[in-house]
Order: sequence, then structure tokens, then C-alpha cells
Amino acid sequence: MAGIRSIGWWIPPLRRTASEVARVYGLSEEAVAKSGIESQPVPGDGDHPSTMGARATRAALDAAGLAASDLDLLIFVGVTKDWPSPWVTAFGVLHELGLHQPGATRAAGFDMSSRCAGGIDALWLAKTLVDSGTRRRVAVCCAERFDRLLGPQRVPEQATDAAYSAGAATAIVSADCDDRNEIVAFSSYTNPDLSVHKTMGPVAGGTRQPLDEAAIRERRHEWQSQLSLREVSAIARFAVDSDRHNYAELFRETGFDGVDFVACSPLDPKPQLDVLRELGVDSSKTLFTVPRLGHIGSADLLLILGVATASGRSLGRRIVMSTRTSVYSNALAIRSAGDGPRIDVGGEGIDVDLWRTPPRAV
Repeated sequence: MAGIRSIGWWIPPLRRTASEVARVYGLSEEAVAKSGIESQPVPGDGDHPSTMGARATRAALDAAGLAASDLDLLIFVGVTKDWPSPWVTAFGVLHELGLHQPGATRAAGFDMSSRCAGGIDALWLAKTLVDSGTRRRVAVCCAERFDRLLGPQRVPEQATDAAYSAGAATAIVSADCDDRNEIVAFSSYTNPDLSVHKTMGPVAGGTRQPLDEAAIRERRHEWQSQLSLREVSAIARFAVDSDRHNYAELFRETGFDGVDFVACSPLDPKPQLDVLRELGVDSSKTLFTVPRLGHIGSADLLLILGVATASGRSLGRRIVMSTRTSVYSNALAIRSAGDGPRIDVGGEGIDVDLWRTPPRAV
């Protein structure tokens, strides 16, 4: 059965401190401190979703002792892209990996778009394809560069805008993980109120509102947040309801009577920790990368799992990955064959020593 063989990452080496983040975004240091941001990677001119994604994929392949030609499929998951739609970032990553060359093994590729929850969707799809025998090794590549959407050039609508970051992580899903780990269950939960789906992002450029001169003049084509207090409260309720639903489904499907490690990545960890505590999961059983690396979309969960492994954390036999967005949440269960999933890891741009001391339960 399919599991995660390796995780690779690439994070821009240049960093802003919290005080520098406050200065360049025009925020107070107090607001940045309350958001929990300690530092932020700063991408260079040549760092784009396709180039960063290719570097992370190479790191995952190297960690597993594989070559790019060993890939059958690459699923790209990301909100940001090198070029506007219909640009397919998966093709850009495969091109960077040299799989477009004449005579090269030509892996297939496509993009998935489920916002920050897309990584879990892609992992479950990869597992299904590998289990069916139609694919041997599938790369799930997550890469983002949010600064062009929510960067210092814009007046931030809220302090958490500065948490949106840049970097990439890739997982290799394959069938040769029987003595390591197995992806065993998936659950999802969709918000019945889809009206909030258009409140966090551009509103012009689709079929309902064309990208005309008026839209550009009013900047309706730019990323924006338009949430009312009522909508914020409704999304908070949905997030709690979705966690309760997804964890119950995973427990039912797997027979888990608890969780040994959780990979989740909320911008505000307290509400999620409250729900996890309600489920019997304390904060010592998770790890957060956002304060030091920023929010890198779907890459966050792979980075959490990779950093936890690289830093020597004991992850146990029952692992859950979960994501919440305003309109869609999902969760994935991984069962380890031993005391941990034994995932090969590696990459550039992360000082793993920063996470070697596990947090105290609170």
C-alpha cells in the first residue's frame, strides 16, 4: 500500500526579522508580535513556484535515492503561479527537472486547486493511483510565492497578511513504503455557505465579473479580504465543525483511538489547539513552522512532517494531517509500521535545530 517515502524542501535563504517585517509592511511591532510571526523568508528575483517547486522535488528525490526519471506523475498544488491562468505550474516544474528533454522519461503532470487544503487532496489522490497500480511514484509538489499578492507593496488589510510567505515542499508517494508508513484514510468537509469563497482573493477576472477597465481601476483584480464580522464568526464555527467531523471520520475508518502526532497549520493556533485538546490531543503532539517560515500554503503540512522527522521527534504510529480553509477542510491519516513513519527528508533553507526541543503540553 502507498505511503510517503520522502519529503524535500527549499526555502529562500534570506530572512526578515519580526521588526523588519513590521517596518516593510507598515505594521506596528506589537501587531506583528501578536500574529506570532518571528521571521519571514524573502524570495529572490528567480524564485517562483515552478523553480522553487523543482528544487524541493529534487531534494525529495535525492533523499529517497531516486532520479527525476523515476517519477511517473507530478501533481502541483499551489495558489500562486509563475504566470496567470491557464499557465500550468506542473509543466514548469517538470521542465525545470529536465523531463521535457527529447529522449527523457516524460512524467505526466497537472495542477490541483483547493487552496491550502489541496496538498491533502493530492496526497490522497496519489495514494489511490499508486494503490491501483497505474502509477509507481507520484510527486506532490507544493510551492508558493505570496509576496506578489500580499507583499509589502500593498497596504495590509490585517497583520496576518505578513505571514503569507514563500518556499516549497514535495512529498514522494510510492508503494515501496510497506515497512515504513501507509496512507490509510481521508475525510473532507465542505462549507455549505460558498459565499465566503469569493471574499478572500480577487473578485474580477472570472465569468461573473470580467476584468475590464473599471475593475482594474477599482483594483478588484487584486487579492483582497472582504470578510464581515458575521462571516468571520461563521467561518470560525465551520472550522470547529469540520475538525470534529474529519477526526471522527478518520477514527472510524482507521480504528485509531487517539493521535500520536498532528500536522496542522492555522495562522492562529489557539482555536485549533482548543479543538485538538477537546479530542484528547495536547500541544506537545504537534509542531508549528509558520512563526519562523511563514505560511506557505499546502507546503506547511509537508514542512511540519519533514521538520519533525529531521529534528528527531517521535511521531508514533498514528499521524494525522489536517487543514482548514474558509470553505473546505480535510484530513489524512497515516499509520506507521513501527514507532515512526521513517520518511527520508532533506532540503535547503531550514535550520532544523530550531525545532529540536519539543514544546511543553499546555
